[in-house]
Amino acid sequence: MLCGCRPAATPVEFPTPARWQSPTASPSYFFPTRAVSLTPTPAPSPTPQTYTVKAGDTFGSIAAKFGVTVDALIQANPGVDPNALPIGQVLVIPVRPAGSETPPPSPTPVSLELGPPYCYPQPSGGKWCLAMVGNPGPDPVSGLILRFSLYASPEEDAFSALDTAFPLFVLPAGRRTAAAVFFPPELAQPEIARVELASAVRTTEALGILPAVVTKETAVPRSDGIELTVEFRIDAEDGAAATRVDAVLVLLDSLGRPVGFRIWHGQGEWPPGPTHTLTLDAFVLAGRMDSYEFILQARGA
Repeated sequence: MLCGCRPAATPVEFPTPARWQSPTASPSYFFPTRAVSLTPTPAPSPTPQTYTVKAGDTFGSIAAKFGVTVDALIQANPGVDPNALPIGQVLVIPVRPAGSETPPPSPTPVSLELGPPYCYPQPSGGKWCLAMVGNPGPDPVSGLILRFSLYASPEEDAFSALDTAFPLFVLPAGRRTAAAVFFPPELAQPEIARVELASAVRTTEALGILPAVVTKETAVPRSDGIELTVEFRIDAEDGAAATRVDAVLVLLDSLGRPVGFRIWHGQGEWPPGPTHTLTLDAFVLAGRMDSYEFILQARGA
């Protein structure tokens, strides 16, 4: 898949999600992010959560289920018609007013922006869940672990929870991308999803990261996603070659929701100087793609 003046890389492929077309119209709503802290605080903010509409649900019944007002629920989901709520629609649940009863959230880490989770059922009965993580700076963050949890109701403990390592060794300052986890069928039934940062470490050290400069991107659109070809070079001043390249391609809808992804890990040798090429394809899990974000990261020995 990679080419250049080096031996062929050995890809370590991330599991590829199955193609799935949403049976409902593409949702259109705003997905807020929130700042989270690396140091647990006595009273952390509730973690983001979403709810997938089931048969018989209405805005009123969902608002009552989570202890919020119908108006607050409508405001959190602009573009969703309260009078035509399709089964499978994913709704963002607003934070309850101060003083109301809420399930105790787990402490979450500092100065990172964590978006709510978006989950997509698969034909196998399992479910992919994605969440965007942004690093506003000023330093890189490493050791990122995210915990995705599924709940049968807001009042109950988590039915299932899975930890997933961030797809990049380091999340650079000023960048964001998505983390993903797959719930197998036996764990995927609950409709309420939450995500929290289980661990993260800020660092000013390079941690073996080499300068990887993307010189050209060519995106070929498809009906269900894109094929992205990237040309890059390693600009290590000491002449060090990269021995590992990690890449994350995230597909976003018109309002910034992650609707597809591809994670790629390659091991081999990428010497500084020559241009190397990487091609990734990704497709939407539901809805429609409007844009994409791509991060490539190189490490030395």
